[in-house]
Amino acid sequence: MAGLSGARALSALSTIACLSLTACAAPAHLEAGDRAVALYRAGKAEASARASASRAAARGAAPRELTADDAVAMAKQRSGTIAAMSAREVAARARVDAESAGTYRNPEIRISQIRLDQYLDREPRISAGVRVRPPRPGEAGATADAARADVAVARAETRTAELELEAEVRWLFDDVLLIDAEIEALDAVAATRRKLADEQRALVGAAHGTAVEEAMAALAAAVATEESAEPRARRRAALGALLERVGLDPDAPVRLVGEPLGSAPLVALLPEDALVESALRSRPEIALAAAEVDAAGAEGSLARALRWPWLSFIEVGYEFTPSTRDPLGWTFEAGIELPLFDTHSSAIEAADADAVAAERMLAAEVQRVAREVRDRLREARAAGALVEEFRARALPAAERAGVEVARALDSRKIDALEALSLEERRDAARVKLLRLVRDYRTALAELRTAVGGPISAAGPAARR
Repeated sequence: MAGLSGARALSALSTIACLSLTACAAPAHLEAGDRAVALYRAGKAEASARASASRAAARGAAPRELTADDAVAMAKQRSGTIAAMSAREVAARARVDAESAGTYRNPEIRISQIRLDQYLDREPRISAGVRVRPPRPGEAGATADAARADVAVARAETRTAELELEAEVRWLFDDVLLIDAEIEALDAVAATRRKLADEQRALVGAAHGTAVEEAMAALAAAVATEESAEPRARRRAALGALLERVGLDPDAPVRLVGEPLGSAPLVALLPEDALVESALRSRPEIALAAAEVDAAGAEGSLARALRWPWLSFIEVGYEFTPSTRDPLGWTFEAGIELPLFDTHSSAIEAADADAVAAERMLAAEVQRVAREVRDRLREARAAGALVEEFRARALPAAERAGVEVARALDSRKIDALEALSLEERRDAARVKLLRLVRDYRTALAELRTAVGGPISAAGPAARR
């Protein structure tokens, strides 16, 4: 016995020691900032490992080609915001099933009429029954509607995050391509100005020019060379931001594949009514406002269901006594709730007020979205008109000037210095066109965000 008691004591001490060690080893509850820092460090370590693997795989390989659609798909796949919004949507859908199942409460088994004197007198009386509380008519549907409104809200928030990310990625993609074309045009201007400086220097050496003219030409060449430094820095920043969002190493060799933005035709925009209706169907703000209307209607239905008398319970049982003639001991009970003191009128008024407010909010959102689409459409058309006008007037004039300069040089009517001056003007026209195209692409991006979907009848290809 003593050995058994000692073993039990030892076992108890071992259990206490194990519990103590487990409690010491368990991580303490971290503050919100510490948890955020831990997540950031873990994500940074994962990104560093992925970048190292990407650089190792890219050694000696050709640059990876990346289209705008590929970039959007990759960015959505790795976006933590979209993943969080999607998880909230899944949780909201699960709550729909939970709310629908919770409307029907579990039955209750009731046993009553058990008295001691009846047992002593050998006349026991026991009543057993099953009690069910039936839901009110429309209660299950209204509860499910309220839960489905939460699903609509979560889906709209997910759509909002997707639209914002897609607009950001597509603009960064187009921005890099636009900057590439701008750098090319600025390099052409710088090359022409360097030739001008060389010609001016040659004229000074031949005593046909002045030192002031040579200095001014050299200054113009230096300024043109430095003008391309700013867009190169912007390109590095835009490309790094784009690759970071799609999950690639910012230093990885990547070649963006897209249409030549400077010479691409204008996008054939849909009519105004079609764009407004598309925005009203796809904008998350409209879905949110409509969900609020549905939720207010569901709350009103629940409040109105409570103002009428209804069964509070239904019970079917059997009474066991010595005098009961089997099987005639079945019993039936029911309770009816009478809304005498609380008619739920205040809840109905509140629900009606919420419904009116939600309807007006929906109407206000419709007006705001339609006005925003019309404003963005006017800006896009105006920017497109400037691009078309410049292409129609300046580009043919520049081409004709190039032809005339070549002829004049052949016939020795102008010298090389004048020819280079005219060539510089042609290059400057190219830079001006690219800046107009940038404004136009910016207007298209804002219009696409306002519509929340395609803005051209050409389909996905036009979205690039």
